[in-house]
Formats: sequence, C-alpha cells, structure tokens
Amino acid sequence: SPIELEKSLDLSSVLRFIASGALCSSVAHLVLTPIDVVKTKVQTKPETYNQGIIGTFRKVWVEEGPATLFDGWEPTFLGFFVGGAAAFFLTEYFRRSYTTLATSMIMTAQSTSEITATSITSNFEIPLIIASAATSGFICCFILAPFDAIRVRTVAQPDYADNIFGVVSRMIQEEGLASLFSAVPVWFLKEMKFLVFDTSTDYLLQAYPVAREDIRLSLLVSLVGGTLGGIAATIVSNPADVVVSELKKAKTDISPFEAVDILLKRSGPAAFAKGIQLRMIFYSLLVSLQFLLYDAIRLALGVGTDDMKLYLNVLGAALSETSN
Repeated sequence: SPIELEKSLDLSSVLRFIASGALCSSVAHLVLTPIDVVKTKVQTKPETYNQGIIGTFRKVWVEEGPATLFDGWEPTFLGFFVGGAAAFFLTEYFRRSYTTLATSMIMTAQSTSEITATSITSNFEIPLIIASAATSGFICCFILAPFDAIRVRTVAQPDYADNIFGVVSRMIQEEGLASLFSAVPVWFLKEMKFLVFDTSTDYLLQAYPVAREDIRLSLLVSLVGGTLGGIAATIVSNPADVVVSELKKAKTDISPFEAVDILLKRSGPAAFAKGIQLRMIFYSLLVSLQFLLYDAIRLALGVGTDDMKLYLNVLGAALSETSN
C-alpha cells in the first residue's frame, strides 16, 4: 500500500495557505456582522435590548436604522483578515512541526526507522492537531483582541468617534495602548471552537475515509465539524464573551475578575448567558461558513490534501526492482 509523505511548505504554498485563511475568515465574519452587532448590544445594554432575537433585530432596524447592523464592520473585517491568515497557516505549520518532532523523538527512543516512526506518530494525529490548534489560537489571541476591543466600543457607543481611526486614536489617548490587549486572557477561552473543529473533523474523516478523496464529502465533513465547533464554542466561551463586552463597552480600569464581580452583582449567574442564543446561531453559521470557504478556497488554490502529499508506492517499486 502507498505511504503518504507531506510535501514541504514552499513560499508558494505558504502564501496560498495565508490567502485561504485570510479570505475565508474575513468574508465569513463580515457576512454575519449583523448577528454580532445585535449580540453585543444585548450584552452591553441588556436593560434596553431585551425583546428576544427577532424583537431586538426589529428594534435596532426601526429605531437606529439598517446601517447600524454593520457597525464595527471595519475592525471585524481587518482583524479577521489578519487573524485568519495567521490562524490557518500557523495551525498547519505547528501540526507539521509537532509531527516532525514526535517522529524524531520516537526514532531516537526506539532506535527505529523513519517509516516505522512515522507510522507510530500517525496514531497520535488528533492530540497533535489539538496541540497545533491551541498554539496557533494562543498567538492569534494577541492579534484578534485589539480589533475586537475596537469593534465592541464602536457598537456600544456609536457616537464614540467618526471612524475606526478615530476610535483607535481616542482609546489609546484616553486609556493607553495596553487597554487594547487587556482582554487577551479572556480570549483564550474563545478559541475553543478551533480545537473542537479540528478534532471533530478528524474523527469524521477517520470514520469516513472516502471523504478525503471526494470534494463534496470533504465539504460536508467541514460543515458538520463546523456546526459542532460552533455549538461547543458558544457553551464554553459565552461567559468569556460577556466579560469582554463588559470590559470594552466603555472606558474602564477594571480587571477581568472585577468585571466578573460586577456582572454577578448586577444579574447573578444569568449574566453570563446573555446573548447565548444569538452566539449559538452566529458560531454555528460562522464556523461552518468559515471552514466551508476555507476548504473550497484551499482546494481552488491547490493546497488541498492531495496537493500537499506525495504517495510512494513502496511495494510496487520493490516488486519492479526484483523483476529486473
């Protein structure tokens, strides 16, 4: 049977991975901006926006105008263009690096060949994917948190500044540059969606290996994995999302722990469920759309699974040599 070896990542492949991640992440977030805007309003002003999902959408549309539903689209698009480029490439880069490291360690520890060590390493594919996604997510938190701080301030205070540059300038002038990064620790919990997507998708591909060879099945696996990731991300990260909104809706010097205390005193534990229905819809659509776009763009740019592997038919080559 053939042995699969991954091709090395040359500059062309790197650029295509970056382009795939940047385009799919930024476009997906931009399309779903209205849901994110309403969610943020529910979290930052629960006493005003408490009419349920449909009622709140109607309230914003009628009282503030349709354009309000796209408040903060600039930091959303820019943040996830840069963050998406980094996240998707870094996940692939660290997956390869950790796999190579694990193979080398097995070769050293067991004094075995590279082929045998590679075969053993393949048994740890899911933990390696989780580790690579976690490392990538950790780094990307520092990229995404500042853009999200700007977005939340723009949505919570529409008259805060005339444009994104005015928002950034005023926040830095009044609160300092560090304020843009103060929610980074809370962002770590929000990256759960990438871990769940990678894990669930890999399990599905192992259960239905034919999906690796069929583009339509591969996209379906991305859809299912994305939906599972979206639901898990909502449940796990909603308290963190509420805390971020509390921290960034207005100028404040409070810490994340103080924000938690304020929320508990205001509404009790129920405060951490604010916007969860909207986020469940948002993330289910977002993660599914994001990875569907990623797989489609990645395949179109020639960085799909088959494009990045070399298939070596060792048995066939050996028989050919023997017959000669």
